[in-house]
Amino acid sequence: MFELFLIIMIFLSPFLLLVLIKNYFTYRATAKEKSLLLQDKNQKNTIVTMQKKLDFLVERVIVLEELAINKNIDLSQKIAQL
Repeated sequence: MFELFLIIMIFLSPFLLLVLIKNYFTYRATAKEKSLLLQDKNQKNTIVTMQKKLDFLVERVIVLEELAINKNIDLSQKIAQL
C-alpha cells in the first residue's frame, strides 16, 4: 500500500509543483500590485502634507517681509499672529 502511495506521489509531484509555482507567482504579482498602490497612496499623502507646510511657510515669509519693509505696522500684533 505504501508503495502505491509513493508511485502516485512520484507521478503527481510535477503537477503539484506546477500548481504551487503558479500560485506563488500569482500571489507575488498581487502582492506587488498592492504594494505599488500603497506606495502611490503614501506618496500622494506626502505631497499633500508638504504642500500644506509650504503654504504655511509662504504665509509666514510674506508677513516677515511686510515687517521688514513697513516700519509703521504694529510689530507685536503681527508677531502674535504668527
